[in-house]
Amino acid sequence: MEGDFTYGFFTAINLLAGLQGFILAGILLFKKRFASTSNRFYALALLGISVIVLYDVLYYALEADDPWSYVLYLPVYIRSSIPIGLYFFVRFLIEPKRAMNSWERFWWVPIALEFAIEICFIVSEFLVSGEVLVRAEKLWRIAGETIGLLTALFLLGLAIVKLNRYQKFLLENYSSLTGKSLKWLRNLIAASLIIVIVWVYGHLQFILGYEDELIYELVSLGLILFLFWMGYFVILQYPLFQVVPYSNKSLPKESSKKLSPKTEQYHGQLLQLMKEQQLFADPELNLASLAEKLQISAGYLSQIINEKEEKNFFEFVNGYRVNAAKEKLTDNTYDQYSILGIALESGFSSKSTFNSLFKKYTGQTPSAYKKAFQ
Repeated sequence: MEGDFTYGFFTAINLLAGLQGFILAGILLFKKRFASTSNRFYALALLGISVIVLYDVLYYALEADDPWSYVLYLPVYIRSSIPIGLYFFVRFLIEPKRAMNSWERFWWVPIALEFAIEICFIVSEFLVSGEVLVRAEKLWRIAGETIGLLTALFLLGLAIVKLNRYQKFLLENYSSLTGKSLKWLRNLIAASLIIVIVWVYGHLQFILGYEDELIYELVSLGLILFLFWMGYFVILQYPLFQVVPYSNKSLPKESSKKLSPKTEQYHGQLLQLMKEQQLFADPELNLASLAEKLQISAGYLSQIINEKEEKNFFEFVNGYRVNAAKEKLTDNTYDQYSILGIALESGFSSKSTFNSLFKKYTGQTPSAYKKAFQ
């Protein structure tokens, strides 16, 4: 009885996750508000996971002679659609204006290969039987799963690399990451990569003849949780999908030119501006606007900060903000200010960012720092 309840519970969760995935994919594909290339690829990933999740439910629920069992023969179990969808979601989210290059078009090949394998599997189901069919089924499964997993390992890793580059771009150009950072997406992709690694382990066992149902149950559970997590960001966190303009050309090159003889002069002017005009108090201060005040290029200013201060732009500006907050926390003039009020006065745009950076720079929370000086 308990086993029936557990089976029924997990079946219901599978159905709920799969149906949610289809609904969200439909919203992304057909609602004008969500119309974008990145969202279409996000929908592809959602559909890929939803098909796998619902397929597991139908595979165990339908009898061989059930008329609905023919649904299982539809050539839609395409594993590589998930990493391809996620990679191009990331790619077009952070670089929406850059068209696909020749090698990126190549990544439709795994989907085509898996589709061809699905067709071969369906044909073999009707043309052969007995031991030949068993061997054929294992062969097609190994081929399809191998293509999907290899595609996932490469493209999900590449997506994380792209997100890390985007994060570096933000740190080099912006003093506040509120509403810009895509760490949440990097965590999402990293979680999917962990699921794939577990899946690879189970797949290797299957190839060697040691199929472990527990591994595939863990993968199935991971896909369900991942689907709910993806849905959460579509429903509640859509504003996070709005990113700042970015391209690889925006990143400072490692082999930058030598600093000019006027570097010391510009560096001195920079420190004077930050101290006297307290530009750090502007939460929207960015590299371009600060470079304009110094009448030099943003790239040159970035190089000055990197080499003279040994910091990126984000660290440079927020160091001033933390110091300003430290002064205010110990100044009786600001006794009536809340911690949030002091954070905002110092140039921070959110309390959470202020707390984390303050503790990073001082080793204490703002409230503990204030108490220590009272």
